[in-house]
Amino acid sequence: MRSTELLKKYDIKLKKSLGQNLLLDPNINRKMAEIAEVSLEDSVFEVGTGIGDLTEVLAERAGELFSIEIDRTFEQPLHERFGQNPRVKIFFGDILNHSVKEMVEKFLPAAKKLKMVSNLPFYITSPVLMHFLESEIFFHSLTVMVQREVAERIVALPGGKEYGVLSIACQLYTRPYIARIVSPTCFRPAPKVYSAIVHLPVRENVGLSACERDIFFELVNAAFRQRRKKIVNSLTDTISGLSRDLILELFSESGISPDSRPEKMSIDKYVALAKRACMALK
Repeated sequence: MRSTELLKKYDIKLKKSLGQNLLLDPNINRKMAEIAEVSLEDSVFEVGTGIGDLTEVLAERAGELFSIEIDRTFEQPLHERFGQNPRVKIFFGDILNHSVKEMVEKFLPAAKKLKMVSNLPFYITSPVLMHFLESEIFFHSLTVMVQREVAERIVALPGGKEYGVLSIACQLYTRPYIARIVSPTCFRPAPKVYSAIVHLPVRENVGLSACERDIFFELVNAAFRQRRKKIVNSLTDTISGLSRDLILELFSESGISPDSRPEKMSIDKYVALAKRACMALK
């Protein structure tokens, strides 16, 4: 049964508060699966099952599929649609309240090659991406449809206003690129903005120890909280044990000007600072 018929049958109204939009063009979901290169070797994790259109496409291609949905309104139509498919497991809950590692261990215990493919609600894009990137489970890739402006932030390079914490985090962990722009006319109700499919192949090793990674994100978050300031001023007293004099010393050792602005600094420079800061604190 088509998704529009299921919505009518169960008298379901899409909720604007949860960023629910019905994708009218089935080719977009097929394109997402193609971009993610979903195959029978893959165990796929989907966030936001909705009425199940993307879920259906993924289920046709993946070896197994786990999908999490926050809105129990969809429980009956999803059971009708996938209840007889043993390769599809659907869980109702908020992904941000659950460990990705625990979800994988419980619902995809035999997974050998994990991929996340999701049409993400605009309002939770950043926290969901970070939830997966910082999980203890390695995903081969993340493929997501997000608001175009968010996609541009994910792939932004140093020097522009779009470059920030999300850009740095995504590019530290992955090699992201925008694979396709999606028009608002593809959805009902039509959003006021364009969407984009972003593919994020995950790096196997980010080259940072646990200590260095923690300090890296402390540095980055502190820098961009006051992005108009010189970075040395933003970082002063941010991390316990790092005085202004020590920070200036770390900048000098890393070959970075203390007059640098946060948005002008490359990821490599933040990495260099984090490594030296971790050594200084040992």
